[in-house]
Amino acid sequence: MRAITYFQKTVCFPDKPEKARFFSRLQAGQWEPDTFRNIARLVDENTTYIDIGGWIGVTPYWTAQIAHDVIVVEPDPVCFGILSEMKGQNAGEVQLINAALSEDASLVLNSVGGGFGSSETSALIADDTGLSITAKTVSIHALQAMARTGRLCFKVDIEGYEYKVLDQFRAIDRKKTAGVLLAVHPQILAASLTGPAILRLLRTALATFRLIRSFRGFRLENPSAIWSAIRKSVAKRELKGFDLLFVATAPRVLSDA
Repeated sequence: MRAITYFQKTVCFPDKPEKARFFSRLQAGQWEPDTFRNIARLVDENTTYIDIGGWIGVTPYWTAQIAHDVIVVEPDPVCFGILSEMKGQNAGEVQLINAALSEDASLVLNSVGGGFGSSETSALIADDTGLSITAKTVSIHALQAMARTGRLCFKVDIEGYEYKVLDQFRAIDRKKTAGVLLAVHPQILAASLTGPAILRLLRTALATFRLIRSFRGFRLENPSAIWSAIRKSVAKRELKGFDLLFVATAPRVLSDA
């Protein structure tokens, strides 16, 4: 195991030489600093943190040091193995769930990037390896029932499948949830569609609008992220992803923080 300190906390990871460059960025505070800033703001010792798309434990095991308990959802078999290996080596109450967020009974997930274990495993697109798995699924209702507190914070990063689970987002308890950190991947949705480029772009824009609407009852704190992504997409002539932060509008939830 290798101890990595980032954003004032230390987490033990399996020693993975292929991720050396990533860990260097992480230690230097260059990887998603806003994510950790927002988690630190929304999560405390009275909060259950639910990380949907836990990858290799970067956010869940960091957050376990400040949360009451953490629930991690990760369907990728390689990533889940890493999460399991880390559990006994890190502090905090962490529950691991080898499943994908979906209202369906199962979900086919594809390798993206040459094999499982990357941060890009997706239900919408696939690489040329032909590798896929059929994952078990879990619902928002089930995750909320597992929480050990009455105050929740979600992080969702599911590589484009956020566009397919709007009913799950509508099921998030607005009264108990302090905030939701959502990674949005319009480039993945667009790549999964067929037809002329302009029609795929329009369909993606409409789907993104519906996705944001599924969080009615929360306040979108950083709408500027959308406009920034649009400007970058125009400049690069390709769709760019972005991160949104939805926060509770109920004063009772935020006042507990």
